[in-house]
Amino acid sequence: AFGRLGDRRLVVIGDGPQLGALRARAGDNVTLLGYQDDVSLADHLRQARALVFAGVEDFGIVPVEAQACGTPVVALGRGGVTETVLPGQTGLLFDEQTVECLLDAVRAFEAAGPFDPRRCRENALRFDVPRFREQFTRFVADERAAFTSRRADGATEPDRTPRG
Repeated sequence: AFGRLGDRRLVVIGDGPQLGALRARAGDNVTLLGYQDDVSLADHLRQARALVFAGVEDFGIVPVEAQACGTPVVALGRGGVTETVLPGQTGLLFDEQTVECLLDAVRAFEAAGPFDPRRCRENALRFDVPRFREQFTRFVADERAAFTSRRADGATEPDRTPRG
């Protein structure tokens, strides 16, 4: 796709068995860096206009890491990104894993204007470890209290009332 967008630069981080073949096919505007350590990855994410994420993953930590660095995401709208990217606020989602859909998404991203890096970071913090611990601890405490209350009332069956 970026071969057809010669005036836009794409930096690819990561490696795998197809790295050599991809390097051979890459145009002048595409740089394949291969594996990068965490410090270098974060530096690239902080400097990027956007993270392009065209894969499908159950959660997908990379789009969250990009947003934590203040970088919006252009992603295939499947898998975990549907819960971690806020369309129009922290990035855009596209529908199909095709060159045309990706090109349309890049153009739409550029037309949408600048995305607020602070909003991207705030969104990523929803998945931060301290917040997870706090919410999980609260959930366990609430469930324990409900269980203890049922036992004190003599209930023999657990309460299956949905909790929101």
